[in-house]
Amino acid sequence: MTTAEVRALRTDEHRAAAGVASRALADSPTSVAIYGEDRLDALAGLHRELSTFFDVLPTPQMGALVGGCVVAVAGMAPPGGCIGAFMGAHALDLMPTSVPPVGDPARAHVFWAQWAAADLAQDHWHLGPVGVEPGLQGRGIGGAVMRALCEWLDDGRHLAWLETDKPRNVAFYSALDFEVAGQSTILDVPTWYMRRDPRP
Repeated sequence: MTTAEVRALRTDEHRAAAGVASRALADSPTSVAIYGEDRLDALAGLHRELSTFFDVLPTPQMGALVGGCVVAVAGMAPPGGCIGAFMGAHALDLMPTSVPPVGDPARAHVFWAQWAAADLAQDHWHLGPVGVEPGLQGRGIGGAVMRALCEWLDDGRHLAWLETDKPRNVAFYSALDFEVAGQSTILDVPTWYMRRDPRP
């Protein structure tokens, strides 16, 4: 049986990782709230945003590959490089004065501002996007990638933080020693904030 190779991605694999994450997240509640029900619209918007994001991310970004093809990714921004650092302490002041309509890329700013406002003040690695190629989900690939990432976090004594919008994801991350640190609702989407302190 073919198995996935789990390792830190090379910089030249980041663009492929952005594609995997975009396809994996195109039907997430947050993506639907921003881009609407059409998965092609969501895929186009996500890929535009995530390609730019992955272009500036340093290594390591953890991933899984099959035959050299990236099939899963767990991305993370370093301390000082996440949404909270970019938008600052007055993130909510940067929200649009009226909520843009579904499909307007500016609608994402509503989420970003609230994520930034909830962000940790402590130095941390900010996780996301995390995704597995649709059609390969449910085979343990995402868990293997996240376990490798958590091992890296523990080795470096790094604090981690993330947002998620599905109860099943809360259970998934809880099994990896993440703890719910807060919750909010953004454009009718429940959002959980989770932190993970390094394990000995």
